[in-house]
Amino acid sequence: MKKFTLVLLLAFSLPVFAEPVMTDGYAEKTPEATLKAIQKASHKKFPEVKGDGFVNGSLNFNPASVESNKYWTARMNDSFDQPEGYGKSEAEGKKLWETPFANGKKFADCFGHGGKGAANDFPKVDPTTGKVLTFENALNKCLTDNGEKALDYSDMKTMGALSVYARHLSDGMRINIQVKTDKELAAFNRGKEIFYGRTGSADQACAHCHIQHAGDTARTEELSPVIGQAAHFPVYRLDKGTDGLKLVSLQERYKGCQKSTGVEKPIKEGSDASNDLEYFHTYISNGMPLSTGVMRK
Repeated sequence: MKKFTLVLLLAFSLPVFAEPVMTDGYAEKTPEATLKAIQKASHKKFPEVKGDGFVNGSLNFNPASVESNKYWTARMNDSFDQPEGYGKSEAEGKKLWETPFANGKKFADCFGHGGKGAANDFPKVDPTTGKVLTFENALNKCLTDNGEKALDYSDMKTMGALSVYARHLSDGMRINIQVKTDKELAAFNRGKEIFYGRTGSADQACAHCHIQHAGDTARTEELSPVIGQAAHFPVYRLDKGTDGLKLVSLQERYKGCQKSTGVEKPIKEGSDASNDLEYFHTYISNGMPLSTGVMRK
């Protein structure tokens, strides 16, 4: 595949446009047509990536990244040589999931089949309020419904650990996001507006990097296609402070991306804007198998 270096700093010299970036999927009027347009463009651009291979993201384009990922994944699976951070997160997530509440119930009681298959149809839209509810929202609702205190959405040591453990129970099951009602369509369109909307001093949109320039190189990293991205979060990434691994949620990644493109006030984890973006973003990975808690650079 031919690659180009995308120098994001050049974007600072671009004029500010009021309209969103006009790339594949934007002009389509329905969720189904939007998804088909993005899928068609992705398959045309990356004919070597077949089916579920899109879940591997940028690993499809860089052999060195694949080898690095294999090394860290092997360490994650080695009980003797697990990297700092990984074992603690997995243990804490399991503990939170299995520890009974004060009333004797557990998280598994809030979801069918003990939590297996619970994550693959989130986010959902509340039929009354029209607000998007993520899987993390559902975990917190389970807590508050049982008289417990909700967890901080952005705390990776608690909510992140719980989320990655609970999502592991649905690994291999395919994302199935529904957009059928008027409220669901409104939520989808709100998320779509954010995804294609230019923002920040760099005048960039999510669609710039992950549709228009997917597969290209930004600084030292290949940009992953939007298809499959939502299937593997939270992910483990290198923690430069400990030389180990740290958990990063999908919505924390949104905030990080916006910071990198000069957004003065990035959207916060758990906010309505982040939830709307996650709803649209996850829909674009419909049919992809969940593979949670993997290693990514």
